[in-house]
Amino acid sequence: MGYAAYREHMGVPRTGSRTVFRVLDVTVACTDAAAVRHQLSGCEGVGVLRCEPLLHDASAETDALRVRLAVRLPATRYFEVLHAVLLCAPQGEIGRLLSWPEHLHRCGVRHE
Repeated sequence: MGYAAYREHMGVPRTGSRTVFRVLDVTVACTDAAAVRHQLSGCEGVGVLRCEPLLHDASAETDALRVRLAVRLPATRYFEVLHAVLLCAPQGEIGRLLSWPEHLHRCGVRHE
């Protein structure tokens, strides 16, 4: 009977720094949402997690419907995202910047 020699392979060691993701809430007019999403798609590592219509909440300046975009971004891309949003929607509202575990907790998901 032959025996095979097995060796534990622990995988590739992690080197360098890992990307730290944040989630930014951005509220814009419904008519600007597509342009903002398109502009954000050009930012490296940035993506829109959720586009939530705010049917009950019109702006104080106008009765236009608004949407809240939950934008996932690397922490190093914050100013690039702000610039992209303000180019398309200068009246947009920038919300809180959350860490990834805070965002998951807000959505009711446990993060270990």
